[in-house]
Amino acid sequence: MEEMGMTDLQFKSWLKQLIRGLESAKAESDKKETDKKLDVLLKDLKEDLQS
Repeated sequence: MEEMGMTDLQFKSWLKQLIRGLESAKAESDKKETDKKLDVLLKDLKEDLQS
């Protein structure tokens, strides 16, 4: 069975979420908080690749 990919609109939405997460992490003044947010983003991206 062939797997369907994202539409352009879905992909743009996913990219916007990723950008918001990165901007949120960048805005943190505490390195530990930045690292926590980046860890969550990395975990989510890795999970997306596995599904």
